[in-house]
Amino acid sequence: MRINNFHTDCIETHRPGGLILTRAALDHCTLAPGDRVLDAGCGCGATCTFLCEDAGFRVFGMDASAERMARATAGSQDWNGIRAKLPRLPFAPAAFRGIFCECVLSLVPDKRDCLYTFFELLQPGGHLVLTDLYLPGAPPAALQRPALTCLDGALNKTDLTRIIEQAGFKIRIWEDHTRLLKQMACEMVFKHGSLDNFWKTLTGDIFHDCQGTQCRAGKLKPGYCLIVADKMTA
Repeated sequence: MRINNFHTDCIETHRPGGLILTRAALDHCTLAPGDRVLDAGCGCGATCTFLCEDAGFRVFGMDASAERMARATAGSQDWNGIRAKLPRLPFAPAAFRGIFCECVLSLVPDKRDCLYTFFELLQPGGHLVLTDLYLPGAPPAALQRPALTCLDGALNKTDLTRIIEQAGFKIRIWEDHTRLLKQMACEMVFKHGSLDNFWKTLTGDIFHDCQGTQCRAGKLKPGYCLIVADKMTA
């Protein structure tokens, strides 16, 4: 599956940049064909299919939604999919050489526990690839609050960096790709008719939510980032 344009990428993956950032992350990872990789929060499986068919990895995908997992696995026999809910994953320690968690961590209530789980599941020298929204300097609420959408659960750069490093990772790459979020917003405005409707797709119809309200008012402008973090060898 070779998806090579921004519009199709976003449709297939439902996240800013789509597989553009997945490809970019691979350039920063020492992964080889045959390596075991996990897509944590795989949705309908576009990334799993790409990692399997184009990169040649042994891919495992997981998602909390039975409907999404059914759709994801219906079209491919080349990778394994399971239904599970982060941070509880039914894999042995050091099971994977790479873990991809794209536009998902912000949705996890206990982000610290999730990152510790990722660290345990990675082999020494393995890579964690994260893409997600982040808030530019705005203080977040509690790190363990429920998140209805990725915007609700987004952290600022300082706190996101801290919890990744506290889990034991060394961040090697932090790239800002807010332009891809803006580009997706333009696509959604064209599709839905207004920027307000675009923010509804990220925040839900919850106008009294503080961060959602600030975004709609233009007072809070979230960014979007790519992070590659390594589990260092002893």
